[in-house]
Amino acid sequence: MNRREFMQAALAASLVSGKFAYGENAYENSENGKVKVVLNPYEKVDWTAAKQHKAALHIHSLQSDGRHPVDDVVNAYRRAGYDIMAITDHDTHTPNMHVSPRGRADVPEEMASPYPKEPKPENYPANTTWPWTDYGCSSPQNLGMIGIEGNELTNRHHINSYYNNAGWYGDMFDRDRENWEDYELETIRDKGGLAILCHPGWARESHRTPLDWYVEIFEKHSSDYLLGIETTNNNPDRNEPYDIGLWDQLLARFMPQRPVWGFGNDDMHRLKVKQTFNAFLLESLNDTNVRQAMESGQFFFTRSSRDIDYNPQVFDGFDVFPHIERIEVNNDQGTIAISARDCDEIKWISAPESLDTVGDYKTSNSPWPLGPVVHTGRTLHYRKTPGIKNYVRAELHRKDGEHVQRTFTNPFGIAT
Repeated sequence: MNRREFMQAALAASLVSGKFAYGENAYENSENGKVKVVLNPYEKVDWTAAKQHKAALHIHSLQSDGRHPVDDVVNAYRRAGYDIMAITDHDTHTPNMHVSPRGRADVPEEMASPYPKEPKPENYPANTTWPWTDYGCSSPQNLGMIGIEGNELTNRHHINSYYNNAGWYGDMFDRDRENWEDYELETIRDKGGLAILCHPGWARESHRTPLDWYVEIFEKHSSDYLLGIETTNNNPDRNEPYDIGLWDQLLARFMPQRPVWGFGNDDMHRLKVKQTFNAFLLESLNDTNVRQAMESGQFFFTRSSRDIDYNPQVFDGFDVFPHIERIEVNNDQGTIAISARDCDEIKWISAPESLDTVGDYKTSNSPWPLGPVVHTGRTLHYRKTPGIKNYVRAELHRKDGEHVQRTFTNPFGIAT
């Protein structure tokens, strides 16, 4: 059974077994051991054989509004220990946006990218920055990496597109139609690709969107191709309560039948950014396993409050993040246990107490309630812990002076 078949079987099982309503909780429905974990994104992990692979899935270069050539970007991340990477340049920007005198004069003219060379790609300038070899960089295979073709679809709500060449540029009249994002997602689906919604809390009025819009998008579009949202991005002070709160709101409505995976992407435009990345759990690093891990949620993501500079002259390593060594789900005992090192505290979080919007989504950074912490500690007894509803997720915290490093799991679906 491949991972997509496993996911479909798990979701079917949750539908057959039933799901208590949002307002109920596992503690109140726990008689006779009926409550159980019906969706475990880590069920297929062989913890003795799997390795954690750093993945950067939202990266920009001089081919749109980034400040560095493709080769410099790829090699900086490779030297930093990444082996999975997607360059997601904007489909609405021409190359060298920040080269003087065209833009903000951030990049001198002699550093301008000469790519793409003639003949231009068919969809230029909305083309993906792919293959890397067309942009002055070695192939992912020669670098020992997994490269993913991608684009950031930029009109209205930004959407990261993977494993396909979707992109639009120019005809704004067509792009002003009401269902533009649906059209983009359907195109990604038809091209066999995957998608996530980017940085929901980005403080641009035309980008921020009501909660009902997100609910409708995830109702319309299957988890076969719309995987989830960016839950951490490069601007934590501005985005993070918004994005994590939105994630909890969506999980409260859709789990366990329809997972919404969380992703941690640094949205790199300059090589100095906040530390956030995904850690894929793979026994073998290959294209098939990477895609299946994205689809099934078989990864963690991290966030540090400290910046990192990937420039090779100054790069001095990552912060020490909580490192998950094993997750064990025992439906007979009604437990989820996490073994980890470099970890001060494990917090277990479930559905928010309210599904109401409590602030102006355009101006507030906390317009909806976060999921509450229902337990702290290595082992969660989900049948004995009040407050657990249709999902639970874990956050592992490590304190380092004034800074905090966190590792987030994807959610576990709970049902009767």
